[in-house]
Amino acid sequence: MASIFSLKKIRFCDIINKIGKAKLKQNQEKKRVVILGGGFAGVSASLALSEYIGDNPEYEIVLIDRHDYHLYHAALYEAATTEHRQIAARKVKKTVTIPLGDIFRKRSVKVFKAFVEKVDLGNGQIMTDSRVVYFDYLLIALGSIADFYGIPGLDKYGFTLKSLEDAVMIRNRIEDIISKKDSGQIIIGGGGFAGVEFAGELRNLIKHECKAHGKKPENFKIMIVEGAINYLPGLSEKVSKLVAARLAGLGIEGRFSTLLTHAEKDFLTLNNKEQVACDLLIWTGGVRSCRLPVLEDLERDKKDRTAATEFLNLKKFPNVFVAGDDACILDPQTKKPLPQTAQEAIHQGRHAAKNIYRLVQGRPLLPYHSGPVRFVIPVSGKYAILYTPNLIIHGLFGWLIRKTADLRYFLSVLPFFTALRYWLFENEIFMKND
Repeated sequence: MASIFSLKKIRFCDIINKIGKAKLKQNQEKKRVVILGGGFAGVSASLALSEYIGDNPEYEIVLIDRHDYHLYHAALYEAATTEHRQIAARKVKKTVTIPLGDIFRKRSVKVFKAFVEKVDLGNGQIMTDSRVVYFDYLLIALGSIADFYGIPGLDKYGFTLKSLEDAVMIRNRIEDIISKKDSGQIIIGGGGFAGVEFAGELRNLIKHECKAHGKKPENFKIMIVEGAINYLPGLSEKVSKLVAARLAGLGIEGRFSTLLTHAEKDFLTLNNKEQVACDLLIWTGGVRSCRLPVLEDLERDKKDRTAATEFLNLKKFPNVFVAGDDACILDPQTKKPLPQTAQEAIHQGRHAAKNIYRLVQGRPLLPYHSGPVRFVIPVSGKYAILYTPNLIIHGLFGWLIRKTADLRYFLSVLPFFTALRYWLFENEIFMKND
């Protein structure tokens, strides 16, 4: 009886082993596309690939990110200026993050939360903090980090606005300053999109915090330090003047043709000679690519962006693509790298997905062409500026266009009612600061 039982046990184990080997073989036969990064480029590429590939069992799409959510960077300045007592940190998180599970709930995309440690492009291996992931096709879209340009003390004393944690720390620090002091100065390094948008909402937050703590708002100054001759360098002079007038009306000082050359705990040095008092420094003056820890030597520019072909892939590794802030793609007209913007990241992510699918099918790749130039710049309250090369709209109508653009993005990554719910919740929270 015992021998019969042992025989059955052996046969059962053999069956289990055969099933396991069959599954392993099946997984090995699948072509795997891996996307590194759950930002604008990574999410748009994953969604596009899921449309192209569908439920085809021969292919597998895997998105790897160290977070289990997609960060909506366009609203970070709003999150950083929510009033401390009215909006809890958990609610702030809900306004600027979308769980990746919600985005890919009914999609053929597997989400793997992990930190990427090394990438071996030659052998198709990604070493994470938990396991090794193999790939046949790879898209690198890890985004960017703040660029401190080697300015002494800046990385130690400057607050950046690149993450949810940054936004929460900034708003807590502002509340702490106003509760403990009768006057102060907050300096924003950089008069580009992030600096201008943050400055406008910061004035509203200071007003609310001063009212709660019995302080005078006029005693808390805001200064923007910009190296160029005006705000939003690169856009039209008319837009710069509109922004300057709006910020000046809010009592915000702009210092132009001015470089921040040294940072200390309580003061900054400008142009290597002038010292100004500073209670809080917010650095929005530039970004650089998250340098991917690849084993191979890749061509990069001074911003650590990886040089890509016109098809968004690498010359040495045609099955490896880059998009978003990680990609150095030259504009065919200006011969300069394309800007590191959310719009570009989304367009590049979609195009990279299309070319990956064409590569899988053995079809020729398509060259990338930058999308249309359109920007909407909110500058405090229900005021924003819509900029296109042929049209500029400002005021309430510009703000309505911005809100419509936010909803349009949510609809592009979420089902209709889920997107509408996120959009309504975001507006309910952020309008409290107007």
